[in-house]
Amino acid sequence: MPLFNPWFGAAAATGLLSHWSFFAHGELDLAAANIFHFHFLVVSILNCLICKFGELLFYDAFRHTLVLVAIYTATLFSSILFSRIFLSPLSHIDGPLSFRLTKLTHLWKQAWFRNCEVLHDLHQRYGDVVRTGPNEVTAFGTEAFYKVHGKDSNCTRAAYYDLLHPMVSLDTTRDPAVHAHRRRVWDQAFSVRAIERLEPSVYEKAELLVRQLRNQNQRPVDISTWLEYYTFDLMGEFGLTIKFKNLENGQPHLILVLYHMAHRRLGPLAAAPWVKHLLMGIPLANKMKYYRQFMDWATAELHRNIREVAETRADIIGYVLDDAKKRGGVEENWQFVLGDFTLVIVAGSDPMRQVLANMMYYLLHEPHHLQQIREELSSINIRDYRSLQQLPHLTACIYETLRLNPAVPSSGLRLAPPGGLEIAGKFIPEGTTIAVPQYSIFRDERNFVRPLEWIPERFTSQPDLILDKQAFVPWSTGKYACIGKALSLVEIRVAAALIFTAFDFEFAPGEDGSRMFSEACDYFTTTPGPLHLVMKNRGIKN
Repeated sequence: MPLFNPWFGAAAATGLLSHWSFFAHGELDLAAANIFHFHFLVVSILNCLICKFGELLFYDAFRHTLVLVAIYTATLFSSILFSRIFLSPLSHIDGPLSFRLTKLTHLWKQAWFRNCEVLHDLHQRYGDVVRTGPNEVTAFGTEAFYKVHGKDSNCTRAAYYDLLHPMVSLDTTRDPAVHAHRRRVWDQAFSVRAIERLEPSVYEKAELLVRQLRNQNQRPVDISTWLEYYTFDLMGEFGLTIKFKNLENGQPHLILVLYHMAHRRLGPLAAAPWVKHLLMGIPLANKMKYYRQFMDWATAELHRNIREVAETRADIIGYVLDDAKKRGGVEENWQFVLGDFTLVIVAGSDPMRQVLANMMYYLLHEPHHLQQIREELSSINIRDYRSLQQLPHLTACIYETLRLNPAVPSSGLRLAPPGGLEIAGKFIPEGTTIAVPQYSIFRDERNFVRPLEWIPERFTSQPDLILDKQAFVPWSTGKYACIGKALSLVEIRVAAALIFTAFDFEFAPGEDGSRMFSEACDYFTTTPGPLHLVMKNRGIKN
């Protein structure tokens, strides 16, 4: 053992050097796999050297190597943890010790609880600015939201947006100039004329949804699932020119199944993106199996889509492909094309499905609002979308549902700009990751009277229930605001109009609606849990 005593000090010194010369500087999330591979190589070489020059058997050399690795690791992590507690520029901001030490705590929480509720609880305990990571704060309030997400904000997207690297999409690019360009590409598919051309398709899918619900013969149905079929099929045809036929077949397409499996496994890793990058760098990492299968399907399907769909196309990917061809070719821009293709699949249906399912839940508890909506619908031709847009109570019910259950409840993560910024009297240094959850803004008594209650009238006859109109930003604001607002409202209004006209509905036996919230997943967008209803024909033709 004495032979190796000098090596113990060297191992400890190396741990300190590694921290202060490497790990303490800049973002390292994307390098996680390479860091692991480097350390594995060094340990292997070290074991061979000890075996050879220490004249030891392999087993004995391996034991000594493990001791050195343990000393190196203990010193490295002790230095990191000491720095995070006592030397961090965020030391003046309070928050749970476990969160300040490591984001793995947050990852664990996200795996078991809705992130927006975890953060909201921290808000209740620690105030308007909470340290939720070694280099992360979560801020609460309207002022914070506009400072971070407003049109004049200089904050940029944080490491979270590299989660799907090497793919890059409109929604994940961190380069503001690239985002601005790709936004212009996507804008073509979301123009007023483009949305108007889509209205017949939306009505067609909503009518198919109603027919399929009628075919259930008043058996309990998971309306959340059927609404997903409706929104997923629409985004497939509108965005990709792919007929998924979930509604037609009455069961999920393979990619929808894979998406949910991948989403539930990948989602919690958003709290610590480096974990995903590390797992992707380890061959045959089982935890990433469904993500790999999803991406294999997406790659193969995109190749098929490019090959078989007509050259003249007006879907989202059509515009993306046209832009790629102008900028060096599809292969040259493959990661962007694949990224946007995947974005349409994963982000195009959950928000609308959630609003519709949540609204039906609230209407069951407050049936007089459903009666008001039906009175509005009976006064118009519901197949005229311009008329649907003018219905105040239907719109108010949609907005109030979005207020209590925003599509992106935890909000996108941003980096504090050069020079930092001040929020609620706390200075946030440059490069700090910042979250500003909409979920908490919309439930803040400073912004809304009786904020936990579903009161649609706050958007019509009782505007005094809104204390700060700027606080209601369900589609966000600024240069990263949701591009799909108009289309989402078309899908929601049309489906709501046809369903509410065609059916009475009630909770299925044993159902109280709680699972739709308790089993929801908050991984950027929200995927609602099941909601089992009995749909009864009203005998009124749409």
